[in-house]
Amino acid sequence: MALMFPSNIFVGTAIVTALLTLSLTRLFLFLIRLKSKQGKEKQLPLPPGPRGLPILGSLSLFGKPNRHHYFSGLAQTYGPILSIRLGYKLYVAVSSPSAAREILKDQDAVFSNHIIPAAVSYNFKDSKPDLFWSPTSNHWRIMRKIVGREMIGPANLDATAPIRRREVRRTVETIWARAKLGLTVSVRETTFLTMLNIMTSKLWGERTASNSDEKQLRQAMSEHVNLFFAPNVADFFPVVAPFDPQGLGRRVKKLTGWIFKYLEKVVEKKKQKMAVGERRRDLLEVLLDIVETVNPQEPFTMDDLFKLVLDIIEGSTDSVSTVVEWSMAELLSEPKKMRIAQQELDDVIGKHRVVEESDIPQLHYVSAIIKEALRLHPPAPFLVPHCPSSQCVVHGFSVPAGTTVIVNIWKIHRDPHFWGEDAEEFKPERFLATEKEMNDLYVRAHDQFYYLPFGAGRRVCVGYAYGEKMAIYMLASLLHSFEWKLPENVTLDLQEKFGTVLIKAQSLVLVPAARLDKPELYV
Repeated sequence: MALMFPSNIFVGTAIVTALLTLSLTRLFLFLIRLKSKQGKEKQLPLPPGPRGLPILGSLSLFGKPNRHHYFSGLAQTYGPILSIRLGYKLYVAVSSPSAAREILKDQDAVFSNHIIPAAVSYNFKDSKPDLFWSPTSNHWRIMRKIVGREMIGPANLDATAPIRRREVRRTVETIWARAKLGLTVSVRETTFLTMLNIMTSKLWGERTASNSDEKQLRQAMSEHVNLFFAPNVADFFPVVAPFDPQGLGRRVKKLTGWIFKYLEKVVEKKKQKMAVGERRRDLLEVLLDIVETVNPQEPFTMDDLFKLVLDIIEGSTDSVSTVVEWSMAELLSEPKKMRIAQQELDDVIGKHRVVEESDIPQLHYVSAIIKEALRLHPPAPFLVPHCPSSQCVVHGFSVPAGTTVIVNIWKIHRDPHFWGEDAEEFKPERFLATEKEMNDLYVRAHDQFYYLPFGAGRRVCVGYAYGEKMAIYMLASLLHSFEWKLPENVTLDLQEKFGTVLIKAQSLVLVPAARLDKPELYV
C-alpha cells in the first residue's frame, strides 16, 4: 500500500525550502555587495541605450544601410556614450571628444586592443593575427617598427620618391589618352591602381599592371577588406562563431589563401634574384632577411611576412583612393572651390611643368581640401572597434571587459560646438585662413579630439602622414592636369555607403579634358 502524506506537510516543507533559499540568496547578494563596496561605494551602471528584445537585443534596428547615421541618431537620444545589445554582444558607442579622449588617450593601455570580427577570427584560428588585428604585444611592436622604419621612414621616403613620381605621371598619361578619345575615368579605381602600383613597386620592385593576375589581385583585396565588418550573425552570437553559419569566415580564408599564393610566387621570384646576387634592398628583401635571422624569442615567419605585406597594401590603397574620390565629388558639387584650387596650382606651379611632391608645402588650399574631405568622410567612420582588456569606467559609466567599443568619429567631426553651425558643409577654408591659423586649427582639433581621421593613441594608423601626403599629391596632379565634368545626363550623388571603408555609394566616373598646353607634360 502506497504511503500517503498529508498536504500540510508538503506545504510546510515548501515554505521552509523557500525561506531557506531566500535567506541564502540574500546572504549571497550581501556578500557580493560587501565585496563590491571594498573597491567602490557604488556599482556604476552601463551607459544608457535602447532596451531591445530578449536574445535578439536591438538587431532588428541594426539593419540600416548606414550604421554611422544610425548610431549618430541614437546619440541624439541617449547622449555621447550609449550602450546597445546586438544579440549577446554588448556595444558601447562614444560620440564626443571628451569620451574619445578617455578611450584613446587617458585609458589607452586598457583600450589598445582591437575587437576581432568573427570572420577574421575564423581566418586566424590556426595562426597569429596580423599587424592590424594583433593585440598590443611585443610581436605587434616588432611588426609596427618594421613598417615605420623600412616603409615610411624619412630615408625610405626619399629613396622611393622616383617610384611615386613615375606612377603618378603614368596615371596622368593614361587619363590623357582617355581624354583624347572622350572616354570616362573612374576616380576611385584609377587612384586605387596608382597606389597599388606604388606599393608593390616599393615592396618588391614590380608594378602589378605588368602581371596577368593584377585584376584578380585587386578584386580579391577589395572583397577581402569589405568582408571584415560585413553583418555577421557570428559576431552577435559568439557561440555559433566556430560554425561560421554565413560562410563569411570561409570566404575570408579562401581570399587570404589566394592572395598568399600570389605572394608566394612573388617571394619565390625574389629569392631567385637574391640567390644570384641581384639585390634591390626593397622591403621584401628586408623581411626575408628577418625571417632567415630566426629570433627564438620572437620568431618572424613567412606567414607573418605575407600578413604584413597584405596589411601594407590594403591599408594604403583604400584610404587614399577613398579620400581622393570624396574630394573630387565635393569639388564637383561646388565648382567655385575647384577653380580656387586650380588657380592655386597655376600660381605655384604654372602650366610649364608638372606637380612635384616638393610643391605640397605651398599647396595650402589643395591640402585643406584633403583635410576637409577626411573630416566629412573619414575612411573608417568608427575607426577600428576597440576592446577593453578589463572592466573600466568611461564618462561615469561602467564598460565591461570584452565590450565592442565604437568611437563614432563621423559624428565627432561634425560637432557644431567646435566646427561651427556650418559643420555639415564642405568648407576647405576652415583649414586655410593664414598658414598659422590653419595649423592652429589642425593642432587644436587633434589635441581636443575633434579631428581623428586616423585614430589616436598607440593604435593610431602608422602611415597616416604618408597617406595624407599621397592624397594631396594625387589630387593636385589630377586638378592641375585636367578639367573634370560629369558625363551627360548624370547627376552628382554624394550618398555614402558604410563598410570597412566609407565609400561613395555610386562610384565617381568623370570626363577629363586636358588643361595644359604642352603635350610633353602628359607623357
